[in-house]
Amino acid sequence: MYLTEISPVNLRGTIGSVNQLLVTVAILFSQIIGLPQLLGSEQHWPLIFAFTAVPVLVQACTLPFCVESPKYNLLVREHAEQAEEDLKKLRAKDEVTAEMKMMREEAAAMAAVGKVGIADMFRGIYAWPMFIAIMMMLAQQFSGINVAMFFSTSIFEGAGLGSNAVYATLGMGTCNVAMTVISVYLVDHPKFGRRLLLVIGLAGMLVTSVLLTVSITIYNKDTLNNQWASYPSMVLVFLFVISFATGPGSIPWFFVSELFDSGARGGANSIAACVNWTSNFIVGISWEFLNQSLNQYAFLIFATFLAFFIFFVWVYVPETKGRSIEDIKDEMKRGKSIWARQRQH
Repeated sequence: MYLTEISPVNLRGTIGSVNQLLVTVAILFSQIIGLPQLLGSEQHWPLIFAFTAVPVLVQACTLPFCVESPKYNLLVREHAEQAEEDLKKLRAKDEVTAEMKMMREEAAAMAAVGKVGIADMFRGIYAWPMFIAIMMMLAQQFSGINVAMFFSTSIFEGAGLGSNAVYATLGMGTCNVAMTVISVYLVDHPKFGRRLLLVIGLAGMLVTSVLLTVSITIYNKDTLNNQWASYPSMVLVFLFVISFATGPGSIPWFFVSELFDSGARGGANSIAACVNWTSNFIVGISWEFLNQSLNQYAFLIFATFLAFFIFFVWVYVPETKGRSIEDIKDEMKRGKSIWARQRQH
């Protein structure tokens, strides 16, 4: 939320995606130090948890030197002079009149609505954007990505990679980082947008999850004669993660902030984060049961979810790239579906 608020409109997606990029780097780092040759042993595994203190301390020491969000200062605290001063620091220039004007227009719109509580997020003008935000978080988690992340080694072992499974997991983490770097560039590219990258990513995950099911089924029918099928399985898991990193990995986290004005943004992000982590928990605890019950067909459940979310994103999710909050809100008022909005345009 903070990154979205301090970013210029044309770089809002790029800067917002940096958060997910650093998450993927941290995941890869944890996978590397978790190798048996490093800290992944019975004696040393507690040291892996100790590493989490490092970024916490760095952030605790550096945050006091970061400027407050100009939008928060102007729209919530009503400190216009401080907001302008902070905005000049962020933009490294003295001319910020146009941006201040946009923020004042947003402040006027907020004043007309009044104070926004958590309950208000589910009624009135905020209900539909909140529903979209929740669906975006559900799409991210019920895509099955954290099954690939949490249980990648066992999935690779089940696909016949044996002792090489742990290194395949490292390869998967590397692909995740590499594609996230590319998505940081693409998310604000003129030829792409939030919706297109989301649909491409979700569609890629749908196709690879179905093909992965086929590949593992072939391998399980005759593990001796169909040993070759283990290698397509590894490639398909890599492609599954790459598809996730294309858009579904990074976009939902900053997209929520793009749907709401500053008065509602904090509450919306809190609800969305709660939905995201609750979904993460549900998928994590249910995977073992699904895997034991359905074996290689368990991924088809996620394929079903993916098909639904592709439809939802394409039909109901508005494009937010390079647009002001007021412009996005006006579009959603014209209609919920892409067809309704086009008729009212």
